[in-house]
Amino acid sequence: MKSYALLIPLSLLATACAPARPELTPPAAAEPASSGPVGAEKTEPASRWDAQRGRGVDFVAMGSEPFWSLELTKGQMRFRTVAGADSLVLPLPAPSQAQDAPVLRYRALSAAGELTVTIAQRPCTNNMSGEVLPYTVTVQVRTSAQPAAREFAGCGRYLGDYRLHDIWALESVDGQAVDAAQFTTKDKPYLELNLTRAEALGFGGCNGFGGSLTPERAGLKFGTLRGTMLACPALPFERKFLGALSGNSFSYRIENLRLTLENRTSTLVFKKID
Repeated sequence: MKSYALLIPLSLLATACAPARPELTPPAAAEPASSGPVGAEKTEPASRWDAQRGRGVDFVAMGSEPFWSLELTKGQMRFRTVAGADSLVLPLPAPSQAQDAPVLRYRALSAAGELTVTIAQRPCTNNMSGEVLPYTVTVQVRTSAQPAAREFAGCGRYLGDYRLHDIWALESVDGQAVDAAQFTTKDKPYLELNLTRAEALGFGGCNGFGGSLTPERAGLKFGTLRGTMLACPALPFERKFLGALSGNSFSYRIENLRLTLENRTSTLVFKKID
């Protein structure tokens, strides 16, 4: 990923150390998904987004001509420009959803000014770095210092909840408990979510697997998960497990060290591996 040094004044390129990964020696993941064994101890570079994710930022956007940045947290919209005259911090309102398109709009108004943010689920190429992000963003801003409305265009992405960045052992699928005795290896199936590398890795009961991971507004989307092709008695279970995850989106909740992934067809419960 190319460095985007001109955005330093916007605090978009601050980095932080990735969360520590627990000691684990599981089977190797599929080669396309990782350059090394799943869970292997190694030093990985921090993502440009890690610092913002750690501060509770849910969504980021940016653009140029002029340079600007936007952060959405659970309570605020923070818009900044290099010049600073258009900068605003306003409470985050409930969004309105377009009826016929995957578009969200936030509009906030205060004595300091007015901010309208439109987020369209449409790939967007940054015209400086060439980086492709999954959302096209427009921001309309009016401040007390500059009462004439201005519009800014750019690209954005959801960052994901930093608490997800961990290794999770599978406990149940659709209400049925996962018994370690049904697997011939020493490891139960598990899932590793790596937000820094946007990867989902794991072990399905017979084979290691891996694929892409994309944070969404209220959940996660898994890419196609691919793995090794060893046969074992647990292969039917593994196919069900990977079939539930691969290519699908989930809402999630984290309670009592447990992660629940849920959509219309599947409910998977995991326990954090310490």
